[in-house]
Amino acid sequence: MNLKHVLFAGILVAFLFVLNSCSKSDEDPEPCLNDLLVSVDNVKASVEGKSTGEIMVSATGGTGSFMFSIDGTNFQSSGTFSTLEANDYTVVVKDANECTDSELATVAEIPEVFYANEIRPIIDANCQVSGCHGSNGNIPTFATYNDVFAKAERIKVRTGDKTMPRNGSITDGQIKLIADWVDQGAPNN
Repeated sequence: MNLKHVLFAGILVAFLFVLNSCSKSDEDPEPCLNDLLVSVDNVKASVEGKSTGEIMVSATGGTGSFMFSIDGTNFQSSGTFSTLEANDYTVVVKDANECTDSELATVAEIPEVFYANEIRPIIDANCQVSGCHGSNGNIPTFATYNDVFAKAERIKVRTGDKTMPRNGSITDGQIKLIADWVDQGAPNN
């Protein structure tokens, strides 16, 4: 190697050092460096033929307050979107610096389930019986709609994991009916 190559290499190293120490972020910082992240917290299904779905989202990171959208155009301060039809939605969050993040959320469609015609008969035949949720003083009764409504989420979980009813006598179809009924708000219909 001759002196000319060594000198050139030294100048190149010095130039790269100076170039590396002077970045754009020193002069004009990138506004979207705080990792903005949208998170889909909960999605409620929509009853078929109705707009009863709901998406709830939150955001972290970013700068300042957040605005949320499900169409990329119309933004709102709340992360809750209600009265949605069954569909795929791209939820977008935007912070004070106009930085964005998005996440796909799917509102499923479930059939409308009727308490009086579908849920009550399952309860009467399998739960509201002697030794279970009948008039036994140690176990809550399921004698009325209000009794069942008060425990609806718990009934969904316990039938879903097949720990209720004790004799395991309900079908997978009945378990799905109970879950769909609870997911639509456990209406007294």
